[in-house]
Amino acid sequence: MIGITGVFVPSDLVFLCVSAEMLHAFNERLIPLIAHDRAGFGGALVSDGLAVLLISLWGFRRGEAWVWWTLLLAGIPGFAAGIGIHFAVGYVDFVHLLPAYAAVLLFLAGLMLAKPYLTEATKKGD
Repeated sequence: MIGITGVFVPSDLVFLCVSAEMLHAFNERLIPLIAHDRAGFGGALVSDGLAVLLISLWGFRRGEAWVWWTLLLAGIPGFAAGIGIHFAVGYVDFVHLLPAYAAVLLFLAGLMLAKPYLTEATKKGD
């Protein structure tokens, strides 16, 4: 919704200490450049979300430990990069990062709850 209605969330502009108008006045290509990066990031999130959905719908079976490991190993770099970059640049506004923090908690809870089912050894013929 942000990318469709505007490029910035309010905390972005507070962090930058500028207005959208100031950025446009500085260089008229700057906001479209930022918007295209946001669109690419959004597209990557949708692609990742669809991949997780599909693996969860069709690969989520008792004893399929590869599914658990795939979700774990796919989630770590995504969350580490998404949250880590905020700390690297000093953009640590709690409200801005709250959806990411909630997503990490849901991710970890889902992994913990799914692990016994997905990593359970199955008997031959099951």
